[in-house]
Amino acid sequence: MKRSILIICWLGVLLTGVFLRFDDLGSRPFHADEATGARITAQRLESNNYVFDPVHYHGPTLSGAAMVSARLHGMSRWAELEKAALRLVPALAGCLLVLIPILGRKRFGDPAMLLAGLALASSPLLVYYSRMFIHEMILALFGALALFQVASAKRWWPAGIWIGLMFATKETFVISLLAWGAVGGLLYLLSLRRADRILPLEMIKQQARPALIAMGLGILVALIFYTNGFTYWKGAVDSVRTYFIYEVVEGHDKPFAYYFQLMLQPRELAGTWWFETSLLLLAGAALVVSCISTTLNRPSRLAIQFLALSALFHFLIYSLIAYKTPWLMVVPWVHVCLLAGFLGTTLATRSKRQKAIILVVLATVMSIQFIQSRQATGRLASDERNPYAYVPTSDDIETLKPWLDSLDAAVPELTLEPVGVIGSEYWPLPWYLRRYEKVGYWAEAPPSLERLPLVFSTGDLTADLSESHVPIPRGLRTDTPMTVWVREDFWEAALSTD
Repeated sequence: MKRSILIICWLGVLLTGVFLRFDDLGSRPFHADEATGARITAQRLESNNYVFDPVHYHGPTLSGAAMVSARLHGMSRWAELEKAALRLVPALAGCLLVLIPILGRKRFGDPAMLLAGLALASSPLLVYYSRMFIHEMILALFGALALFQVASAKRWWPAGIWIGLMFATKETFVISLLAWGAVGGLLYLLSLRRADRILPLEMIKQQARPALIAMGLGILVALIFYTNGFTYWKGAVDSVRTYFIYEVVEGHDKPFAYYFQLMLQPRELAGTWWFETSLLLLAGAALVVSCISTTLNRPSRLAIQFLALSALFHFLIYSLIAYKTPWLMVVPWVHVCLLAGFLGTTLATRSKRQKAIILVVLATVMSIQFIQSRQATGRLASDERNPYAYVPTSDDIETLKPWLDSLDAAVPELTLEPVGVIGSEYWPLPWYLRRYEKVGYWAEAPPSLERLPLVFSTGDLTADLSESHVPIPRGLRTDTPMTVWVREDFWEAALSTD
């Protein structure tokens, strides 16, 4: 009976995670970063090749997984790609992340791992970025797998595989390595006070071989991805060069306290209260319990200490870096969710009344998270008042294709191509123009621009097109207005058709 209840509980956790991540997955407008990732995926699909760009983009695992999803959906070209097929990759990664605590059941107990799974399933931050075609959720999945592999009572060296995959996903994996290494070293120094301490020389003898195997596996896995299966060796060099030449986009510098305000400061926006403070309070309670409990086993105590310090170190490192975006908090917040789960270790020793109170508190916290997740991925999915919708794409752009189709149909003897795009901050517009074969992109207006039937601009082209085109304001991104200039013959024909 206990086994049946556990299966039902885990199914409930999984279904919560799946529902929040897959419901209406393709409805939100494509973000600029999603569109650039889609373009990289399309280039790999069309050329069956991969070239790593160490200056502007991240590792190859996201586009590699997206290629598989696209081919399974019968897509092989840029014009054929669809949002839902690409977002399937992070959504699946998010669902798998929810199930990772199952790996710790025997070592840490079912209550703790179930609660951790539920926290991961319902966190608004994790839900939102599980529905966005960027690298973060894959990075978090591989990071969680590495943590649970190291926490295994058996061999830990296979964690090198997951760390290698983190390396192949995004260069920020080094921040996790720094945080984990610092915390591991600190906990080891503290352990030297115990009677059963392991001295440095003994530790080196015990762990040298597994460490070398893990390092070798990590490098091998990363090489496979960056060299495109050992066919593009420049990728191996560039995977290291990227740490010295990578260029971040301007306009994302934030103050030190940005992440603390984002995650912990309650605020009312668009009729919804946004905060994940309650989960942090659960995590803090788990840490307090680990310090005062006399019945908590040593593996759980060490895991709690490690997760608490690792989360803190991640927060501090990311806060010290001027460049900040909300999705960089995904990996640190996974630590907080896992830590909060360890509050479940106290249930076994509590009275029935105390258990009931704790369960009511937990249910309230998870319900609050669920409601916020639905708001964040529903009516406010692409609203700048949503704290997770960072520089969102305007909902207006979703009507662009049918509007262009109506223009095209108004003058069947002519074509809207070639299309011109003037300006530098035009993403994700290429995604919405992907079915047009002749699209030109210029930073400044080229000669004879007035001949083009259709021109998109993020700047003022009145001097160039006022006599030949009609300006139509359209939404692009919340921080970037856009004008569509329609040549007068098309516009007059469209008006007469209407």
